[in-house]
Amino acid sequence: MEKQGLSVLTAIQEQVIPALLAGKDCLAIAPTGTGKTEAFAIPIIQHLLEKGKREHASVLILLPTRELCIQTKDRIAKLIAGTGLDIACFYGGGTYESQLANYPKAQFLLATPGRLLDFLEQQLVSLKTVDTLVVDEFDQLLDLGFTIEINKIIQALPAERQSIFVSATRTVEMDKIIQKRLKNPIEITIENQLKKGKISEYVLYVDKNDKKNLVRYLLENKIKSQVLIFTRTVHGVERIEADLRRNNISALALYGDKSQAQREDIINKFRSRENRVLITTDLLARGVDFPDLEAVINYEVPDSPALYTHRIGRTGRSQADGTAITFCDAEDNQKWIKLQLSLGKQVQIDDQHPFLLSWEKMLSSSQNNSRKGQPKSRKRR
Repeated sequence: MEKQGLSVLTAIQEQVIPALLAGKDCLAIAPTGTGKTEAFAIPIIQHLLEKGKREHASVLILLPTRELCIQTKDRIAKLIAGTGLDIACFYGGGTYESQLANYPKAQFLLATPGRLLDFLEQQLVSLKTVDTLVVDEFDQLLDLGFTIEINKIIQALPAERQSIFVSATRTVEMDKIIQKRLKNPIEITIENQLKKGKISEYVLYVDKNDKKNLVRYLLENKIKSQVLIFTRTVHGVERIEADLRRNNISALALYGDKSQAQREDIINKFRSRENRVLITTDLLARGVDFPDLEAVINYEVPDSPALYTHRIGRTGRSQADGTAITFCDAEDNQKWIKLQLSLGKQVQIDDQHPFLLSWEKMLSSSQNNSRKGQPKSRKRR
């Protein structure tokens, strides 16, 4: 812990660590970036060290995506360095052989539900020795439709175990599983008690055809270090990347069609600051941490308030300030208005850029949209 600079407990760690050391089931709800991973990892490692090293899996940590699996593995690996403890990581994309190689000697199993069930059904792994279950990013697992898989996996575990559910939010669907699967849990909720970095939010009105120009303008004049650009589609990612490369701006592109090796390489390069720009789909909208990320750009208006919040939450983490920029073209204006109403806030307009959308285009698009909603007149036969 000293080597990792962990000397001051965050609010969630202060409450979760004693509860887990006491062997209690726990439900921990806290915002992203508050140190939830260390909150459950530290007491679990302490228990394993007290029991003495065992050559079988004792801890199962379920995670929603391969990126979060890899990130969590890296963070736990730093804590267990030199202890003799080991980790096996199961997720879609990697080969069976490479992922199972560590399994016989691993105490920690980190897994996405799909790959773990695949291994269980083929009887390549067993969960009979697991005495600690962590369901991390619980809300996202349910958002991604893993309810049935989570229940199947829990049924394969011993009845006597410690269960820890960790989430950024709490939902009705979560409560149904909590009631069935946790035994007299200690419930801990932290609401922004940790000083978070300030995220300065702006909307830039811009014509659809000028968005690429505006990205380059921001990189050359406003954004000094790293930026994460979110766009809706794989095609959109590729087009923005190609435009930046044509203009001698080095950029990385990440989306689901990339191989696992490519995805890991891209994230590592961006984390080590080899590139200033990473363009992605919503694959990276939640959970993945990039320290000191200066800015996030929404290339289009996000589809929901939750998606907007998770995307911009990639910046302004660990007490560092950040900037969130949303591009709004004429067609997206009504969607942007509704999004702000749902968020309960009005985002500041930044009109100090050379590609400002004219009000004529905005009004013209609004009129076209209203016509689209009107019933077509019937032609006489």
